[in-house]
Amino acid sequence: MISYTRIVVLAGSVCMLLLAGCATTTGTANYYGACYGKSLPVLLDSTDLKALFQDIAAELCVDACSDCAVRSPDLKADVNVCANRDEINRQTVLVTDFADIQTFMPNQPGLLMGELMRAGLSKVCCYKIVQAEFGKYFKLSENGLIVLTRKVSEIKKDEYSQSEAIIGTYNYLNNNKVLVFVRRINTETGKISKMVTRELDYSCAGRSVRYTVK
Repeated sequence: MISYTRIVVLAGSVCMLLLAGCATTTGTANYYGACYGKSLPVLLDSTDLKALFQDIAAELCVDACSDCAVRSPDLKADVNVCANRDEINRQTVLVTDFADIQTFMPNQPGLLMGELMRAGLSKVCCYKIVQAEFGKYFKLSENGLIVLTRKVSEIKKDEYSQSEAIIGTYNYLNNNKVLVFVRRINTETGKISKMVTRELDYSCAGRSVRYTVK
């Protein structure tokens, strides 16, 4: 027969093993820390960039697409009257690729951000978009952002009468933080009429990535 004392010892050992196993599993599952060794493209791949840039576009808009929506005669659907406007009456903006403020170059993430910014402005603001070369018309250095030309004719074709440009930059910090800066600039005066910033904070656990947006 197994003694009572031996049963108690065995039961205690099983409980200790179970508790240790549970503690290890829970600790691993809930631990998120610095995203060491993960490149910026990997972090961006885990980010809802489409929603991020549409949200930024909404802050940059003067006229949003929603302002142009009217009910159809049968009251069954909204009709976007902005899309039917004469091309001359639709606002045109130049949008550059985003430049890394550490290297002063767009790089792969900057090219992606530029495309998403153009798509967001087109969808949310109903703007006509003109793609501009960052390095040809703007310069980013230790002294800040400089408009290289204030002659609109040098930037846009004659059919574009607007003088607004959307200029984006970004900075990747300490494996865990990405800062995005977007400026709306008058290319004739160099004056910044609007600036929007977003801070993305990342935390990682193995292959899992979490982030918050401020």
